Amino acid sequence: MKKKQYDLNFKKMVVAKGKEIGNMTAVARQHELDPKMVLRWARELNRKDVDQLDGTNIKQTKYVPTAEDYSQLEKEHEKLKKLYAEQALERDILKDLLKKTNPHLRIK
Repeated sequence: MKKKQYDLNFKKMVVAKGKEIGNMTAVARQHELDPKMVLRWARELNRKDVDQLDGTNIKQTKYVPTAEDYSQLEKEHEKLKKLYAEQALERDILKDLLKKTNPHLRIK
């Protein structure tokens, strides 16, 4: 299903009519629109970033990680590796202890 693009003048007209009546939901239903979408249009018009309402600047910029992000991830990775090694050692110690105390419950 393709998204329908509405032009800026139509959006302004619907929002103005909704403010005049005082009921955005009724105006949205009158124009067969989703009420949440009309409320979002009104909110965006109040923020004065009208160019986003036109649909031209909707795409978000691509996230580019910095060197600081990489160093933080490396630190977290090292921390997790140490934690995993400690848990593996603890597990091995418990297996050995289980073998010594209960020889009939040997784990193969």
